[in-house]
Amino acid sequence: MILNNNNLLLGELSPGDHAEITGFCADEAFLSFLQRLHEVGFLLGEKIEVLHEAPVSRDPISIKIKGATYALRREEANLIHVKPIS
Repeated sequence: MILNNNNLLLGELSPGDHAEITGFCADEAFLSFLQRLHEVGFLLGEKIEVLHEAPVSRDPISIKIKGATYALRREEANLIHVKPIS
């Protein structure tokens, strides 16, 4: 799903892709999860890299941000809006 101005959802990226965080889902059902992401460094403007994805199902994906690696389910990753960077 393309959002606008070349923005995508994090879960749409593939291993090796780099992106910058441009926004987050505004659904109140996910506020506590998004708060936890903010606490570990998922902030607007941060650069991320998709490292790996599970074979076959492609879920979860491994994300590198600020030198740390996190695993996110695609459903969770799709709460994060990103802009691809080269």
